[in-house]
Amino acid sequence: MTLTDAVGFALSLTILFVIGCQQVRNQVTGKPDDTSVSVSSDDVEPDTPNTGIVVLTDAVEEWGVDKYVLNSATIIDHRLELNVSYSGGCEKHQFTLLSTGVFLESFPVQLKVDLAHNANNDSCEAWLTDDYYFDLSVIKMLYQAAYQQEAGSIILLLEDTPNGQLVYEFAM
Repeated sequence: MTLTDAVGFALSLTILFVIGCQQVRNQVTGKPDDTSVSVSSDDVEPDTPNTGIVVLTDAVEEWGVDKYVLNSATIIDHRLELNVSYSGGCEKHQFTLLSTGVFLESFPVQLKVDLAHNANNDSCEAWLTDDYYFDLSVIKMLYQAAYQQEAGSIILLLEDTPNGQLVYEFAM
């Protein structure tokens, strides 16, 4: 275990201890929890990016339907970068980008995508905010196979995108 891992582990335990103590204090005093706790995985796991996968499927429910808030969505090069907030703190959460792979004919073409969240039955109540990254190469290859073109432009239709239209453009 490196020093960075040890510090991250110690910080994780400290955060969980503080959250647990607040919850126990509220249960003992009968006082409602009117304070919110905000924790980022950057505080817990330094230098570990959250990389999600892109899956072509019709079965959205199988990948997770837990609630989240989409704070921002940006495409940089061949990567979709999402900032999400969600309740948890005790289990590892997974985010998966899903699509049926069926393009909607327009100019540019459109592709509906969904973000699935699997909280792994996490019942903790910390409010977490994290960045997740998705490699869009699979969508690029799907487009190239469907339209026999190396370069293209696709509008990704992601529900509740807060900062406008997501346009994925790529060249050869």
